[in-house]
Amino acid sequence: MTDRHIVAVDFDTPHPEAINQTIDVLNAGGLVVAPTETRYGLLARADKAEAVERVYLVKGRSLLQPISIFISNLKMITHYAEPNPLAQFLAKIFLPGPLTLILKGLPGWDSPVVRHGKVGIRISSARIIQAIVERVCFPLTATSANVSGLAELSSIDEISRSLGTGIDLYLDSGILKGAPSTVVDCSGDRPRILRKGAVGEREILAALRSQTA
Repeated sequence: MTDRHIVAVDFDTPHPEAINQTIDVLNAGGLVVAPTETRYGLLARADKAEAVERVYLVKGRSLLQPISIFISNLKMITHYAEPNPLAQFLAKIFLPGPLTLILKGLPGWDSPVVRHGKVGIRISSARIIQAIVERVCFPLTATSANVSGLAELSSIDEISRSLGTGIDLYLDSGILKGAPSTVVDCSGDRPRILRKGAVGEREILAALRSQTA
């Protein structure tokens, strides 16, 4: 990996050229490490099997483990999944933000990220991610930029040494040490918190109680 593949970006106001470069890489099926509101994420076209397979290969991740997707807004959820009232309620309160909703995949949507008929949906509040997803016509993989099973890394220097030349472009916004997104399975009648994270369990439960009050 050389410095030519690492581009410094301002977290709040990313330069348009960096976004253009990112989109070019993604359109070509490449992999990009970019800052999110939690930590660095690994982006690729979620609609192309070859790109998704590269993500699994670089991370050393089992193909049996799911990978979520980034989309641009709440309306886009229905393009990829079947949101029930519970999911729609939580989405309106906590998204955009560090929450992943597990939903039933939309019948007929043939994507390599769908596992057991389910898909994880994320809408990021990070301006860089928003700027990217708003300009592409496909969802992006939303997975941490680290080797599967190892600790999450907080800097591009650490990540580039770990993932190396398997990544086509690194967007460097400095040190990121946020908690991971909270993962909530909303595919059934009752929500199940699969991973605790940036959105607290108490916040989610309080929101659900307010819905039924």
